[in-house]
Amino acid sequence: TIAGIVLRPKRELHITLVGRRLGRELRAAADAGRIRADAVRKAFEDLDWTWTATGSRTLLEAPAKRKGGPVRHALVEQLDLPAMAAFHADLAGLLGRSLPIPPPHVTLYVAGTRQGIGLPDPETLAAFRCR
Repeated sequence: TIAGIVLRPKRELHITLVGRRLGRELRAAADAGRIRADAVRKAFEDLDWTWTATGSRTLLEAPAKRKGGPVRHALVEQLDLPAMAAFHADLAGLLGRSLPIPPPHVTLYVAGTRQGIGLPDPETLAAFRCR
């Protein structure tokens, strides 16, 4: 419990490298033949995905996903993950446009959601930071 918010451990832990929206865009580009079908896998495999926990944790608060739904909270730990910037630079090259670099993190605890809160860019992390 933090600031009166009862958080529950997230059912599984992972580092999101590509969010849903970007994933759909990459899949559509591959399906349309604009990028090679194995281009994202190749970009992934070419990098060292070693990460380090920073010990820095942030409590996030995001609005409800639907009207009348619960406000969502997540406790995330920031990670040092150098490959994230290189990976998104590679993906940007594939798509021919700039991409934000998602803040490398792992969601540890949640309230009002099972899946956590999407953090596609540093601006979203800053906007949802409540503690």
